[in-house]
Amino acid sequence: MKNILLIYNPKAGDTTFRFSLDRFIEIFSEKGYEVRVFRSRVPGDMAEYIQKKQMGQTEAIMVAGGTGTVNEVVEAMLEQKIDLPLGIVPAGTENEYARCLGFEGELEDNLKALFAMEETRVDVGKAGDRYFVDCCSAGTFSSVTAVSSDVRNAFGKMAGYMKGAISLKKLKPMKLQIEADGKRYTGVFACFILANEAIRKNGHMSTGKFTLIATKGNQLGGEAKYLEKDYPIGQTIIRKGVVCAEDGIGEVEKGVLRISADHFDIRVLESEVPVQTLIDGEWGPDLPLEVTILPQALRIFYNPVERQEHFARKEKARIPEIPASKMFHVEHPEKADKKQKKKNKKEKPEKKKKTDLEGSNEETEE
Repeated sequence: MKNILLIYNPKAGDTTFRFSLDRFIEIFSEKGYEVRVFRSRVPGDMAEYIQKKQMGQTEAIMVAGGTGTVNEVVEAMLEQKIDLPLGIVPAGTENEYARCLGFEGELEDNLKALFAMEETRVDVGKAGDRYFVDCCSAGTFSSVTAVSSDVRNAFGKMAGYMKGAISLKKLKPMKLQIEADGKRYTGVFACFILANEAIRKNGHMSTGKFTLIATKGNQLGGEAKYLEKDYPIGQTIIRKGVVCAEDGIGEVEKGVLRISADHFDIRVLESEVPVQTLIDGEWGPDLPLEVTILPQALRIFYNPVERQEHFARKEKARIPEIPASKMFHVEHPEKADKKQKKKNKKEKPEKKKKTDLEGSNEETEE
């Protein structure tokens, strides 16, 4: 008989997946699968179970939980070189990675889509000795998103907003050196995120590259020096305090550095506190960090139809950009009315003066 291994975290999200466990077993059993279930009790036991489990008769692994749960299972699979397809049942708080695969909405629909077993391969990042499928980050962004599982489960998405409000007061910029594909960038940043952008876009789900986005931070110790003397790129420019290379490897706009590459080396040159990373929503190692992208390293189930609809909805709901100069601009109605009147007066066409010959119907006498 064909085997399916289901690993689930009973504490993930709103903790209600356990009530749907029987339905999961029913759907796959009706199609001839024997479902073996592992219930996680403590962090790390899922990886330990996968390491000891004989996978000879197993056709696929299903995991129910949030991004952290998925990360633990993926790390164990890659470390043990288990090349089986992975299915994700979105049972966490955010489930952004699962939504980008086309799994969102009702559990029943997600289970049926998983059973269809549409398979593809996706890229995986390796940061030091840690693997990640979604993102690796550090700085302000990480301090906002790093919320304990108990708090996250109790407050849901609000937990991140609460943590963010507290973290804003503790904003600590950091001076970083970022090398990507042999080119170097040095600057003061508030945070960076290194993300699997191919998953987050409608199109091919494997490009062999991840995208790093770093936002400009406050200055450290007076006027910050954004360029080092040993900067290896021939000609550089400083635009609004952000380093920019003219050879096209990096794209800098409005205080944001954006680089797509298959290898990154990120080091701290100056920081008031140690800089710890966040890997797929869980705390990772401190900087410095070397990140390598492993192309098509993971087999994964996805829902192609719902994936396209997901991105179509996101595009439709996209909020148009508001120029920064007008974002917080408030004007009194009377002043606005006066300005409009002046504008109308200027735009009003001037009357053409008649010349002596214009408009005259009289005949000239000789």
